[in-house]
Amino acid sequence: MAMTDAQLRAKIRVLMTSGDLPNERPGVYQVGYGLPEIAPRSNVCLICDDPGPTVTYVWSGGRTANLHAACDALWKLERGA
Repeated sequence: MAMTDAQLRAKIRVLMTSGDLPNERPGVYQVGYGLPEIAPRSNVCLICDDPGPTVTYVWSGGRTANLHAACDALWKLERGA
């Protein structure tokens, strides 16, 4: 069962509060598979837990987030970007 936008946005807020998804712009942004040595790919989206994320963000310190484009758009809305 797919999550609704409201459920996804609630999860995004939880992830931002916990620090698992920073409330800041990432240092590196890549679309597609990119370079695995920069950002190891996860096969599930950090936000919805579904397979096939297409966007990867990297922050200083090595924190990464692999997201679907739709989940990424919701995260941007939640953080006011």
